[in-house]
Amino acid sequence: MKTKLCKTEIRTQIYLTREEYEYLSQQSEKRQSSIAEVVRQLIEEKMPKEKDYEDNPLFAIGKKGFSMGRKEGSVKHDDYLYRGKK
Repeated sequence: MKTKLCKTEIRTQIYLTREEYEYLSQQSEKRQSSIAEVVRQLIEEKMPKEKDYEDNPLFAIGKKGFSMGRKEGSVKHDDYLYRGKK
């Protein structure tokens, strides 16, 4: 997976531990690519994809609307939760 350079890329510099550098160096030899490409691939693997949000049932809550059976729930939520106790 070769990444083509585009105008939106940002050049950056990071400090690595010896172990991190050695790992990236080994991966770059194994994949026959640059260390920079290995870093980009590892980041790409960890970044969330649009599908991750579409398939997650947590993000579907409230899409169709819902009711808790109480009127003015957003206004009187403390009364409903604490039954008027303050």
